[in-house]
Amino acid sequence: MALFLVSAWVMLLDQVSKSVVARLVPMYDTVACLGGLLRITHVRNSGAAFGVFQGRQPLLIAAALAAAGIVVVSYPRVSPSNWPARFGLGLGLGGALGNLIDRLRFGGVVDFLEVGPWPVFNLADTAIVVGVALILAGMMRSPGRKEE
Repeated sequence: MALFLVSAWVMLLDQVSKSVVARLVPMYDTVACLGGLLRITHVRNSGAAFGVFQGRQPLLIAAALAAAGIVVVSYPRVSPSNWPARFGLGLGLGGALGNLIDRLRFGGVVDFLEVGPWPVFNLADTAIVVGVALILAGMMRSPGRKEE
């Protein structure tokens, strides 16, 4: 249940933030925030991270569905006491599904967060990266499977 609750919140926040940006910031425009440290730049990415696999939507949709399936199957195998890994799986699932929604609706992902030299990204991307970090931390903390 916690897996779906975390992933649902991630998807909701991701989709709401993308909707607000799409309504308020014209495509390719930038709004500087925090003294220019953060910029809101409305773009659409038809590829994956760092723009790889541009225009390969069927591959990226299949990868998102496979990742979601792996998370759902793996979650019950993670000990309830390993909260970093379990929370990380929820973040990753929510992020993957948030970007999948965009791919299915728009043929690409709405990106808008721009920090320093990094490519433009979104909240779903952030959830995936933080989720993977938490999964790795959980694996280092408790590398074995759940005790049966």
